[in-house]
Amino acid sequence: MENIKSPQELRVFLETNAKDKGYYLNQDTSFVNALLEGLIRNLNRYGYSSCPCRLSTGDYALDSDLICPCRYMENDIQKYGSCFCALYVSKDVYENKKTISSIPESRPKEKNFDVNYSHVSSKTNAKEWKCAVCGYKYLGDNPPEKCPKCGASRKFFK
Repeated sequence: MENIKSPQELRVFLETNAKDKGYYLNQDTSFVNALLEGLIRNLNRYGYSSCPCRLSTGDYALDSDLICPCRYMENDIQKYGSCFCALYVSKDVYENKKTISSIPESRPKEKNFDVNYSHVSSKTNAKEWKCAVCGYKYLGDNPPEKCPKCGASRKFFK
């Protein structure tokens, strides 16, 4: 996959992978394009295409189960009709016979990356903000405009 340089090249690769497994890519083109851009961004950032719907550590060994298609994809499609990020879908979802609903995280909790604040001085007055939707933690005077993990708006930070 390291030879892939654009979202279009990645789409061809993933469509072939999906077809080989009996799956499809989501029909929502703008949604898929956003995911493809995230995968390319992570490929350029880390050297591997980690799922843009999950936080990556930048350590290949720790993130290897999140490289698209992730280790949890097939099980999620069998149970829910799509993978966690809804890039890959089952035939029933593709043919609109089944709708995608919320898919719970299949990755074991101990493998989920959490923000480490050890680099922040204990003398800082910054506040810790937590996304009520996904649990992402952020340290700063104000919460971010959008959660970098799930995309929830600032109002969901407590």
